[in-house]
Parts: sequence; C-alpha cells; structure tokens
Amino acid sequence: MFERDSILLEFRRLVLVPSLVAALTLIGCGGGDPEPTVAATTPAAPSATAATDGAAASDDGTDPVADDAAEPVVQMSVRELLSTASSSVAENRLISPPGNNAFHYYLQVLDQEPRNSGAQVAILELMPLAQGMTEQLIERRNYVDADEAVALLKRAQPSSVVLATLEQRAISYKRADDQRAQSVERARLAEEALVAAQASAPAVPTPAPAPPPRPAAAPDPVPAPPTQVASTEPVAPAAPPPAQENSNFELVTRVNPSYPTRALRQRKSGWVELEFTITATGDVRNVFVVDADPRRTFDRAATRALEAWKFKPRIENGRAVATTARQRLEFSLGN
Repeated sequence: MFERDSILLEFRRLVLVPSLVAALTLIGCGGGDPEPTVAATTPAAPSATAATDGAAASDDGTDPVADDAAEPVVQMSVRELLSTASSSVAENRLISPPGNNAFHYYLQVLDQEPRNSGAQVAILELMPLAQGMTEQLIERRNYVDADEAVALLKRAQPSSVVLATLEQRAISYKRADDQRAQSVERARLAEEALVAAQASAPAVPTPAPAPPPRPAAAPDPVPAPPTQVASTEPVAPAAPPPAQENSNFELVTRVNPSYPTRALRQRKSGWVELEFTITATGDVRNVFVVDADPRRTFDRAATRALEAWKFKPRIENGRAVATTARQRLEFSLGN
C-alpha cells in the first residue's frame, strides 16, 4: 500500500509539474491569440492653446495661417558675417553690389559687436582701396554707384576728410555735366529755331536786270597838261574799315581740384602751373604742366580739375577763335 502511494506521487510530480510550468511561461510571454488593433481615423481635437490663438487672430482681423506661412528673417552670426566678408574681399566686392559687399558685412559685424577687432582692422586696411574704387566710379561719371559707395564708407568713417573730398568732387562733376548738357541743349534749340525761321520766311523776289547803259558821247579833245614834278609829301592813308567786335576769353565754370589722398595724409601743400588751350567752343584741351612744387604730387588732380572748366571763347573780328592760356592752381590745407 505504501509503495503504491509513493509511485502515484512520483507520477504526479513528473507529469503535472512540467505542464504547470509551461502554462505559466506561456502566460508571462503574452501567449495566446492577439487582439486585433483598430487604426484611429478620427482627427485629434485642437488644443486649448491653439483654439485661444485662433480666436485672438479672428478678433484682430489677421489670418493665423498666413502668419504661420511667413518665413522668419534669418540673421547671420558674427562668424558667418566675417567669413562672407572675407569671400567678398577675395572676389573684389569691396563696395559693390549694394548689400553684398565686404564693407556691408563688416559693418553688420560691428552692429552686433561694436568692439570686434577683426572687422575694425579689416575696415582700416581696406579703406584706401575702397576710396580708390569710389574715385574711379566718379571719374567714369557713375554717380549712382559712387553715391552709394560714399554713403557706405561714411558709415565706417563718418569724419573722414578723404570721403568728404570725394563727395564734393562728385557734386562738382555733376554740376559741370549738368551745365554742359544745358549748354548743348540751348545750342540745339537755337539751331532748330533758326532753321524753322528760315523755312517760314517769305521768298525774296529776284530784282529785274537793269537796262544796259547808253554809250556816252565822245568828249572833245583836251590838250595835254604841262609836265609836273612829283610831290614829296606822303599820301594820306585811306580811312580804316570800321572795327569789328573783339573780346578776350572769360571763365564761365570753375571746378576746384580735389586734394590727393597721399598729400592730405602727409599734410603737404603746393601749387601747379598749367598751360592749356581754350577752343572756339570754350572747352579746355591740351593741358600740360609747366611747373609744380612739389613735383608730381598735385599734377594729376590739377589737370583733371582744369579739364572740367568752361570758358567764353576769345572773339576776334566777330568770330570765336582758339587761344592759349596759363593758370596756377594752389593746394593748401590752411592753418
């Protein structure tokens, strides 16, 4: 009896215990058939914050969708600005095009960091070259780009004497060009008026030819006079023809020379003696330097200024003629 009970207990241990362990393992691992999942098709309700923002936008009369679509303005960092400025210098874009040049980016750096040494040193080193480019724009009569360049450089150095000189030169060149254009326009209008007057004038009738003169009667023979000795008194000269209008040339437009940058920095003064030709139209041609002190310091500035002068030409016998003249231009910084 005891032996049979022991056999039954051993049988239960060997059969039931492994089955129970397997069942517990299956439950712990999530066994069994999985439940089917259903995808959510209902859109999520707007949050309270979004509803409040939408109500506020409706009250103000603005479109919240349009506000969300607007792209924010991206501001470059100082490192990006310095890198872009260096690239602009390498591509020779110091002062142009507007908004995409080295000085524009360096000034933006100083707007963010007024004491940024990299931008300050770069502006000081590039300023002479930028001033030379601005001077070339003025000489080529590109006044729009020249004005933008001067304004940009004055932001970097507001009290620069060189920039003030360049600005004054641009104004003088504009004034001289305007006066020259006005003179040409007045001459054109006068010529058109003369042609119109000649076209509308009545034709002058051709006079009838005069009848041939009758032959004069032969005069009676006159005895020959006695021989006389020639008089030693001089013959009185004939009356001179009436004098026609004569006048000397007169200065109409004067353009002051700009001070050379190097002489201005070195505080130099001097003068230039120039000889030139005033044409029959009053323009200045063939300018050359006769003498100067110091040599080759103010020659170029003086020549450029004199070439922009305008004269009333010399009149001889009622006609305009070319003439040669001299002029000394002084360069002084004052006391």
